[in-house]
Amino acid sequence: MKQRLFITSAFLLLTAFCLSLGICSAAVENPAESDYPRRIILHRVTEGKGESLCTPVARYTDAAGRSVDLVGAVHLADASYYRALNRAFARYDKVLYEMVDGEGLPEQMRLERKVKEGKASPAEKARYDSMKAAAARGKGAAKMLTGYYAMMSDTLGLQQQTEHIDYGLHNMVFADMSMEELQAAMSGRGESWFSLAMDSMRAENSSSGVSFSRSSMRREVIRALARSSQAPVLAQSSIIVSRNERCFEVLDKQLASAPAGTRIAIFYGAMHLRDMHRRLLARGFTLQGVQWLTAMRG
Repeated sequence: MKQRLFITSAFLLLTAFCLSLGICSAAVENPAESDYPRRIILHRVTEGKGESLCTPVARYTDAAGRSVDLVGAVHLADASYYRALNRAFARYDKVLYEMVDGEGLPEQMRLERKVKEGKASPAEKARYDSMKAAAARGKGAAKMLTGYYAMMSDTLGLQQQTEHIDYGLHNMVFADMSMEELQAAMSGRGESWFSLAMDSMRAENSSSGVSFSRSSMRREVIRALARSSQAPVLAQSSIIVSRNERCFEVLDKQLASAPAGTRIAIFYGAMHLRDMHRRLLARGFTLQGVQWLTAMRG
């Protein structure tokens, strides 16, 4: 029993680490209680309704009349979360998205639609088959994470971001690194996937009891994510800093010729937002407000 408890606890902590990488949902009451951006993931307990995990949509504006919304996310959530995100994203001029090695994802999704509708040319069908085969082969850590997300999705009864977000929207802009670039950045800092995961688990150091029902495991993940969002373990890692630097290089290019009224969203894992908040302030943006939205319930 102790061995089973240890394995389950380790699984939940590793799940929280993976979800931190990279909205119906109902707005949360009294968002001022969250003290954003100090708190970037909100754990709510509602009598009679259980527990929920909430992520922010924080709006910033600059003197030129442009707005940038930081849309925090977790990579497994209730399906309603992703449906609401898709509706929201359609209203932005540009959505800068995270996805290591995901530069070709919008093209692949658009081609997939054409293939399913029987509208793809032979060349487009061949291109889609080639992209799909390359994605299935995967590489190293990316392939490992893909398999782990699939296992977590099944275990927790949640949906995967990559399967439910419409990256085929016309306004999606890749704003992340390739796996080779990220691994080079990590190597330069003496980091590895294993060391970061172990550091995250040591920082969590949860000793609470864990039961094995799906609902109880979801509650444990919600609590672990909320706690880990307050820990500084990943704050200076390449997973956060190097990818945020790349994202803001893309943002600067988008803003260079953007007129007043331009609306841009940055769709990144919630753990990235504290650093992104500082970067926006340094560029002359001012925080206007935060809406908290429910990603999962337990």
